Amino acid sequence: MAGYLLRVRDKLAMAGFAVLLVAVWGVGFLWVRGDLDPSSDRVAASKPQPSRSADATPSASPSVEPSPTPVGKTYTGKTYTGKVSPADERKPVDLNPTLARPQPQALPPVVSFTMGQFNILGSSHTGRGGHSGRLPSGPQRMKGTLAAIAGHGITVIGIQEFQPNQRQAFQRRARGWAMYPGLSMGRRAGENSVAWRADTWEMVKPGLIPIPYFNGRIRPMPYVLLQHRQTGIRAYFSTFHNPANIGGNMQRFRNEATRRQINLFNQLEKEGIPQFVTGDMNERTEYFCRVTGSTPLIAAAGGSNSGGCRPPPRPWIDWIFGSPGVQFTSYTVDRSGVVRRSSDHPLLVAKVTVDALKFKNAYDPAAGTTP
Repeated sequence: MAGYLLRVRDKLAMAGFAVLLVAVWGVGFLWVRGDLDPSSDRVAASKPQPSRSADATPSASPSVEPSPTPVGKTYTGKTYTGKVSPADERKPVDLNPTLARPQPQALPPVVSFTMGQFNILGSSHTGRGGHSGRLPSGPQRMKGTLAAIAGHGITVIGIQEFQPNQRQAFQRRARGWAMYPGLSMGRRAGENSVAWRADTWEMVKPGLIPIPYFNGRIRPMPYVLLQHRQTGIRAYFSTFHNPANIGGNMQRFRNEATRRQINLFNQLEKEGIPQFVTGDMNERTEYFCRVTGSTPLIAAAGGSNSGGCRPPPRPWIDWIFGSPGVQFTSYTVDRSGVVRRSSDHPLLVAKVTVDALKFKNAYDPAAGTTP
């Protein structure tokens, strides 16, 4: 009987030990989960479920506090920006805000246009006593001159032998065009003029330079600062007529005219504004080599002067030059029928692109319509 009682006692002891072991294990498990932490409000039996509404952002249950955030930490989101305090911890915070798109910065613009050079043959050279009597008078020829200019889409041009009755005919027929000096400064000053479409360009500043002409007689010749209306890009345009060997050798006067022109070109280059030179220089390779050897200018016709002068093939006595930062995208010598019936010179046409970033002062941001 005593042995039986001992065996029952041992079994009860083992059962009690097992119950105690399970209890201790359960308490430890709850402790690890934090369910026995007195500072925790978590209740396993009433754990909230995330909202399944159309809003993709889970909404917290009013009975559940979000995990505490250290006071003073800053969040930036769509709905809240600032220092997080205990009172703010309940507010929803977008922890993945969409970055603000940077504001675009306006860049200096690029402009492309077509320019020309044309000695239109003065009225005094046609009709009775003129060396080109086969051609109509200057005013009559103006219709063909303007047709050739319009046919190429030219918006700015240098014109020589632009005598008063031709300027008057130009002013009557070429509506929407402006010119300098044109008819504003008397007979001789306007014989070399820069003309431009007034809806494309506007004059900023005019200028004249004294140039020796036949037998050294001084003629004022123009250079004008124009501004492209749409982009605000500015450029200088000048035009010249150096004397030919008519009535004697005019070489020394051409040399002096070229010297003065080179000084002007270099002076304008210092301004950081693109410039374009047009004219009947009455020299071919000589003028090209002197200008490209003494200035940074380049010819629309091509050629180079690096390590020696290399004129373009078949050069004319008429020229278009530009600053080294401009791009001549095409160059045409027009000797079509309408041009030959208008003058004894070709119409030179150059398509040009100017990038304002390549020039220090080419762009006036206060002008133009470019954003």
